[in-house]
Amino acid sequence: MTREREPGALKLDPEQLSEMELSLTVLWNSVRRWLSQRSNSNAVSGLSDLDIFLLHLLVYRNRQLRGVDLAFALSIDDLHLVSYSLKKLTRAGLTTSTRQGKEVFYAATDQGRENFATFQSDRQRYLEPAMAHLVASKLDLKALNASLRALSGVYEQAARSAASTRDP
Repeated sequence: MTREREPGALKLDPEQLSEMELSLTVLWNSVRRWLSQRSNSNAVSGLSDLDIFLLHLLVYRNRQLRGVDLAFALSIDDLHLVSYSLKKLTRAGLTTSTRQGKEVFYAATDQGRENFATFQSDRQRYLEPAMAHLVASKLDLKALNASLRALSGVYEQAARSAASTRDP
């Protein structure tokens, strides 16, 4: 099924779109590498980038969250990955779990908060100087964050549309 372009619709340059997707992929892999370097510290040795993301999200949100809430916040479809990661964090003493009815809620422990504080210190030491250079050259982080969220929405919608139009 071919979709007709609406009259007056903007035509995107496929090469520019491919370049953007490549840049986003490289960015994602670079962020994962940064987090994996952070997970090599003695306090959190052996944790994956997802483990670190979940721990930091719990500290950042500063409230108890269910695994499904964390998966939704990070746009992760496979809840089993999140559940396994949360169990790993709990075994490491970085999070606690509390059952409320049928739901299990997770929160960061003091040790998990200390890990996040160390991460912020490392981020200030290693990442912020380079980011400060970008901001000084007129990079608007607030606008960039809004654009990245908008792009996430566009790709989510495209994925849903593609999934709903596939032939069996």
